Amino acid sequence: MKQTPDTLADELLKQVLSPRHPYIEIRNKAMGPRAFIKGTRVSVSNIVAYTRLGETPETMAQEIMPHLTLAQVYDALSYYHDHKQEIDYELDAYTEEWAYQYLSERLGEEGFLKITGQSK
Repeated sequence: MKQTPDTLADELLKQVLSPRHPYIEIRNKAMGPRAFIKGTRVSVSNIVAYTRLGETPETMAQEIMPHLTLAQVYDALSYYHDHKQEIDYELDAYTEEWAYQYLSERLGEEGFLKITGQSK
């Protein structure tokens, strides 16, 4: 079936205006902009980290983070493949040690111990 110019224009506009990653949003955080699944606290880097531990999108959506849909998990992985360098940097830079240092600097020794329940 041949498309009319109007239906063709509508289809092209829909493709151009549709978000490439509809489940992902960028939030400005203390360490810079980070990609998250919309409406959640789950970052794209968290999803990637779980895959590196051997989890599948299905186990993430069904067992680990049942509040997420499979589409959200797959969109996070798709975003990762489109922005691999920035997400890999996040995973390399923001380690557990970095988090402890960050908390310690922001909260001071007493606040750090209160929140983490451990010493540095």
